[in-house]
Amino acid sequence: MMRYFILPMRIALLCLPQVMNACVCDGIDEARVKRLIEKYDYVFIGSAIEVLHFDKSLRTLISNEGDGYSNVLFKVDSMIKGEPNLKQIVIQAGDGSCTQWFRLGEKFVIVGNRIDKLNWSRVKKGDFQSLEEQPPIPGYNHSTQIEGNRKAYRYWKRLAKRHTIVTTDMCTSFRVGTEYADLFLR
Repeated sequence: MMRYFILPMRIALLCLPQVMNACVCDGIDEARVKRLIEKYDYVFIGSAIEVLHFDKSLRTLISNEGDGYSNVLFKVDSMIKGEPNLKQIVIQAGDGSCTQWFRLGEKFVIVGNRIDKLNWSRVKKGDFQSLEEQPPIPGYNHSTQIEGNRKAYRYWKRLAKRHTIVTTDMCTSFRVGTEYADLFLR
């Protein structure tokens, strides 16, 4: 009887590492909060007020789903570190397993770096677009690459002219009311 249980478990455990891709974040304590505030350009409290996507029809479709969004316009309620007069900031929450998903209206403590440079990189037809984080553009500490889609690149360039763009992820954004967010609010 036991072998009927052990064999499927062994198979599952052998396959599991190949299937799973999870985000791993360091624990947060008061010392780490201080280091994060020192290391990053922006630390602020706010909430997502608008979904961002270069394709208007997709933006409308995504907005109606309500599951959470990775690229959003944030209304700034209070600035802990950064430009104190900013009222809105564009959040780019990245791609991959550490992507933070924001629901409209939910308050977060956001820790992130300003995107100083956007770069468009051509993707040849048939090439796979990488979801991995791209290396910084030479000469810029905080940069991001828009791959393949020229329309998306122009959209983000227009956003960058009107707003500050900050990049964050699941390890550096914390829902207000949680233990980790409270460490920033003390």
